[in-house]
Amino acid sequence: METNFIRNLLNNIETKINQGQYSEAFSTLYDELRNIRHHSSTEDWKQFISQYREHPVSAFFWQEPLSRRAFEKPRGYAGDPIMLDLQYDYEKLESSPYENEQAEISDLLYYDINRIGHANHANRERRRILSKMINQTSERVANPSILSVACGHLRETSDCTAVKNKSIGKFVAIDQDREALSVAAEAIKGFGETIHASVVDIIRNKVPLPTFDFIYSLGVYDYLSDKLAKRLTKRLFQLLNPGGRLLIINYHPDSPTIAYMEAVMDWWLIYRDEDQMQALVEELPKETIKGIDIFVESNQTINFMEIEKRQGDK
Repeated sequence: METNFIRNLLNNIETKINQGQYSEAFSTLYDELRNIRHHSSTEDWKQFISQYREHPVSAFFWQEPLSRRAFEKPRGYAGDPIMLDLQYDYEKLESSPYENEQAEISDLLYYDINRIGHANHANRERRRILSKMINQTSERVANPSILSVACGHLRETSDCTAVKNKSIGKFVAIDQDREALSVAAEAIKGFGETIHASVVDIIRNKVPLPTFDFIYSLGVYDYLSDKLAKRLTKRLFQLLNPGGRLLIINYHPDSPTIAYMEAVMDWWLIYRDEDQMQALVEELPKETIKGIDIFVESNQTINFMEIEKRQGDK
């Protein structure tokens, strides 16, 4: 990729910033990063990222709270529960900060990334989908048992009718982040249990667990190799009751936000398309599977795969 092209692009964005055109600057960066990544080899893309981070505009966009937190990784990884909360909180805004002449630049950029970013919209939709599926589980099974793997703050339970009506029999939440578990414990207080454990602990059967009617994992598959992902899928499927359902969630490789995540946030995930999601069930006994449903949410950013266990199979 030509150095002059990169310099001119970033200088153009810097000019917009200096003129106070913050929203235009953000939109230009977001769109151009996507275009550059799409037309670059892996090596060229990483080289571009190095050049981008040497330019003054990179520091400007780190004023945006989500971008800064992902890049700095205060808990050792990007995409922690605090980041998700920041994305959820966007829906609480009553007006655009651009209507306030005293608004901080960080607030303006936060508004833009949540307004423009496909992943931000997708994460909020993922939360709604999970809440709906928890409700459906309680309608399908009386007092169901539910397991959330890498649970985070369990915000999907906050608007969940089944939780409000206390129609969940048992809710188990597992995470290796102790701070996240302390928040999750409040969400399922009175009918739930939190367990500090890793994916490897689950795979190696080091965590004593009962069986469940619904198991889901919100984001951990984005960080797992195919080998680990298949082993985790196999173990979680074993933990299903007959007729139970396992929901696996993974970012799609065509997500429009990937370029921004990698270049600005230093946030690198393992992406899977529909065929790659399907491949995760290869080690499951086919005769025990009643059905598999794979779908992508409306932002074309996150894949969902629901696997239903046959009745009578343990």
